[in-house]
Amino acid sequence: MSSSGGGRPTRLSVRLSARQRQGLAAQAKKRKVTPATAARILLDEHLSELEDRAELSAAEEWQRAQAWATWEKIKAGDVPGATLGELHAMVAKARRAASARPRSR
Repeated sequence: MSSSGGGRPTRLSVRLSARQRQGLAAQAKKRKVTPATAARILLDEHLSELEDRAELSAAEEWQRAQAWATWEKIKAGDVPGATLGELHAMVAKARRAASARPRSR
């Protein structure tokens, strides 16, 4: 495990229950690594998931705030409306632009 700040690896000693030891051994065998390596991998994966979840939560909160602000503007009459014809024209323009772009593989 790296210490915070990307320094030298540090040791961490933890007590595991029999169930945790068995689960760790099973993961180590499945991944064809030592139990210590499996523990580092699992810890890193879980920390990444927690960070991703926090980022997603912040993004969702931002989206809710934006949606609420837009709704308040609509209620106040501050957002101009669009006709169905205008919407169709915008979609057609976007489709033309998308079809004109070269496709990468």
